[in-house]
Amino acid sequence: MKVSRIYLYGCSGIDIDNVMSFLSETFDVACVSSFLARHHNTIQNIKKCTIGDIHKPHTFGGDTTPITYNNHLLHDGYQLLDVLSDTLLHEPGTFHMIFTDLLVCTYDYSDSRYHARAAILANPCIISIPGMIEAPAKSREYYIDVMTGNTSKENMSKYDGKFLTYDKHDHSRLQTVAQGYCMQCIFYYMSGEAFCTDKRCRLYNAHWQSDLLYSQIDSGKLCDYHDGMLQNIRDKK
Repeated sequence: MKVSRIYLYGCSGIDIDNVMSFLSETFDVACVSSFLARHHNTIQNIKKCTIGDIHKPHTFGGDTTPITYNNHLLHDGYQLLDVLSDTLLHEPGTFHMIFTDLLVCTYDYSDSRYHARAAILANPCIISIPGMIEAPAKSREYYIDVMTGNTSKENMSKYDGKFLTYDKHDHSRLQTVAQGYCMQCIFYYMSGEAFCTDKRCRLYNAHWQSDLLYSQIDSGKLCDYHDGMLQNIRDKK
């Protein structure tokens, strides 16, 4: 699908100007910062997306008691996508990219439970700030320390820099990782391919924080195959 203009909808925790500059330079496409309409019905419908049981598919508007993870309500990502999509003006050649401070999840029928997601790929797409932090798993050693209560400041210091956090000092890394998820969303819409199997590529679908930081920051580039695809996308404009 051809994209001539990208509309970006920011939220707290994201430097929208930084993302717009990156996307404009990378894809040679016009980027516009915009705002989501926050009508009463929209707010109420967003609440209807909150999940009450991670082991059952959520019924939109179902009478459930919302559950939380790390102080974040869980939202069904596809239901949220439908709600937000109804507030947008869809025109040929436009791509809508929504950043949210809500934690979005999708239900996986293979293990009958919801999983947190950093991004929901579609048009519009959703990129979740807490999802980038919570969805890719930390190391097994970290979870063992947490489960066994071995969480002294001295012991936990060994994990400094090993994964994304909500700390303001991690702001720069978060912006860089957000750029990578933006690329995945746009590649998927334009070419039908979102992910790469090469950990050195920014389109790598990282399930671990260590892999996420490696592909997005330590490597910070596309593999040869996807770099060539990017050049073809730019040349066809």
